[in-house]
Amino acid sequence: MLFDSLKMTFRDVKIQKDPDCELCGEHPTVTELIDYEAFCDIPMPSYEKEDIDEAAFSMDVQELEEILKSGKEVVLVDVRDPNEWDICHIDGAKLMPVGEFDKYIPELNPEDEILLYCYKGVRSMNALKKLHAEGFTKLKSVTGGIDRWAEIVDTSMPRY
Repeated sequence: MLFDSLKMTFRDVKIQKDPDCELCGEHPTVTELIDYEAFCDIPMPSYEKEDIDEAAFSMDVQELEEILKSGKEVVLVDVRDPNEWDICHIDGAKLMPVGEFDKYIPELNPEDEILLYCYKGVRSMNALKKLHAEGFTKLKSVTGGIDRWAEIVDTSMPRY
């Protein structure tokens, strides 16, 4: 099925089965649940598995607004992708996409208070867990992310 979001239309497309497909071909080799990491040769980030008290490392957008208005020294990190950053971002933030996050860690100081946000809060919490695993302790993830920020704090900000 193809969805055209500009025209708001759907279209069914018929495709032929690939006879060499490992899953549904004439001679399938995948016949049961598989190890994703081994099959795709893409390691899953281990920091997502770290068990921390997420509530203790979370803040709402009103808290973030108060901190930014106060002029307190913090490092605000946006972990979304560059195309999302281009749509909207919070002034003063640094773009450090979560997909390339490991390369940005050396730019961060473990002594700084680091506040992370993404679109809804999931990716920023994953980045926070990675930093926590690296020994960072002064961390907060913004619950609801920039979407909540645009809904409550800066209603003129574009939402996507």
